[in-house]
Amino acid sequence: MLFLALGLALSLPASAVFKCRTGDTVTYRDTPCDGGELLDLKTAPVSGDGEGERQAARDKKMLNNLERERHKHEAAEQRELKRASRESAVRHKKCAAHARRQRLAKEDAARAVGIANEKARRKVERITAEYEAECGRWYERELGFAK
Repeated sequence: MLFLALGLALSLPASAVFKCRTGDTVTYRDTPCDGGELLDLKTAPVSGDGEGERQAARDKKMLNNLERERHKHEAAEQRELKRASRESAVRHKKCAAHARRQRLAKEDAARAVGIANEKARRKVERITAEYEAECGRWYERELGFAK
């Protein structure tokens, strides 16, 4: 008990803060000094006007609005990604069909002889022009054949 009482007695002055002036220098100590003043460092009581609660409510409302906007933007981005994916799939299918027609026309031209060869070669040129107009190098880049 004696040690507990002694410990409490020694810790009490530590809770006090004294402002001491020495010439132009100001120091703060936990022990009294000549001409020093005791500072009251108790926290000010919380005002009961509710301004903090109103500010918290405004902040919460703003946070909810920002979160709602973020969700709207994320949903719009997801819709745009799905639309772009569908368009890419359609274009991929169309270009694959053009490439298949071009490959088959080239095979037919390679097997044709005489006048049929000339006709098949013109057909390959027309199909190749259609392929280039529709797909260009896009399809080859999609498949990883681009140089």
